[in-house]
Amino acid sequence: MTLTQVDFDQLEEIFVTKAEFSGYRSELMNKLDEILKEILASRQEKTILAHQVSGHEDRVTALGKAVS
Repeated sequence: MTLTQVDFDQLEEIFVTKAEFSGYRSELMNKLDEILKEILASRQEKTILAHQVSGHEDRVTALGKAVS
């Protein structure tokens, strides 16, 4: 049994073509890049804030000891 042009046309209606998939894949990768950039920025901000809070805790502790 061989496929005819009509069979190929019907298959193209059902399945995505290689070009369509490449476009979808490219779009998906771009979105993932955006998400990863946001995650990395969030982690960096979290690290910076944790360091700042630690510094503030040290200062408050030192001031508490000075007042006592």
